[in-house]
Amino acid sequence: MGIRATGTAERNISKLKRYQALETLTARLLGGWLPGIAKWEVKQQAAYHIWEDLEISKELRTRLWELRVTQPDRGLPPNLEAALNALALAQRDYELLGGLYLVLKRQLLDAYERYIRETYDIYDLPSVLALEGILPRRRAQLDWAQRIVHELAADGFKQRELRRWLCFAEDIIQALGGVDGLMPAVDLPQAPPAYSTLLPFSEARRDPRFTIESAPADTPDEKDHAAWATWQFSNYVQEMQAAETLGSLLWEVDGMDWEFYYDIARHCWDEVRHSELGQKRLGELGFHIVDFPSATGSYAWRQLFDPLRRYCALTYVIEADSFKLKHDSYQRYLENGDLASAQPIMYDIIDETMHVRFGQKWMPALMERYAYPGSLNDLIKECRGIVARHSVAPAQRQAILEHKLG
Repeated sequence: MGIRATGTAERNISKLKRYQALETLTARLLGGWLPGIAKWEVKQQAAYHIWEDLEISKELRTRLWELRVTQPDRGLPPNLEAALNALALAQRDYELLGGLYLVLKRQLLDAYERYIRETYDIYDLPSVLALEGILPRRRAQLDWAQRIVHELAADGFKQRELRRWLCFAEDIIQALGGVDGLMPAVDLPQAPPAYSTLLPFSEARRDPRFTIESAPADTPDEKDHAAWATWQFSNYVQEMQAAETLGSLLWEVDGMDWEFYYDIARHCWDEVRHSELGQKRLGELGFHIVDFPSATGSYAWRQLFDPLRRYCALTYVIEADSFKLKHDSYQRYLENGDLASAQPIMYDIIDETMHVRFGQKWMPALMERYAYPGSLNDLIKECRGIVARHSVAPAQRQAILEHKLG
């Protein structure tokens, strides 16, 4: 095998640093827009892609560590974040998805294929193998996006808006010097008239199939097995709101270690899977998710507070206090011979245990980031009061009461 490289090791390392940064920034922007995506199935898949993009970033960072780049985020040009901030100015979900997927992610795919062709075929083979493992996932993302974006922008007016936005997104990437950074960087283009960021979203969007209510249904009698199962799994569907809260955190919280965004992305995707387990079980019970109102009040009240309190309330209070109800439900399902309902509950308990640990891991850094003046116990007590006053979920308020009585 001969050497086919057209650049130096230093140039290749610079490219890999840009790639991993753009993958992370793309995931963060998609997270910020997760509440603003209306169509349910698109929202679900976008959340998975948030996690997948951070996984891709992790693989690139692993290769950079092998190349003796111990701090891959150091020395990156500031225009990378500026470019993602410009893409965040999209006003419609099909514009945002079009810019991210059909422009930025497509150009990243082209860059990865080009890197594989041009790098040292023996010396840099680990980079080639890492990128070759990424290619099928990125191609699958683009195939999905090509179909979805044009479904969302179905009429002529929307298509014209989309074309204008895609041209703007192309201009942004060109102004960056391309995703490789090999062309001269210039000032970013001006956004179309009247475009300004909608982030963070104060309310979570749903598509027209859903009836919107602020609060979920009251807790039924636990002795009514059928009513309890229907209530519990319809409430699992509402965990999409937790995913949307975490997506917003991905976008809003700057200046954290890369691993924070990786863990939040995993937490976000897990919450979508919990929503999907509710959807699956309801289907097995003979229902569709649109048979039940979609409650969006939990997302809305959490957005009233800063990311520090939002994340503390979610992990240290809402999730930590949920285990008793879930364990009790699990045991009752087993006693009733309902293994189909018991098993998803146990997997949820396992996930939520990890999420509480995420909270324990990151709260000290977030408290420093937001200059919280008190102790962790002070913050938890404050957030418990916030949940007690603002939560629209009867089960959460009951858990707060039981915690006080305990």
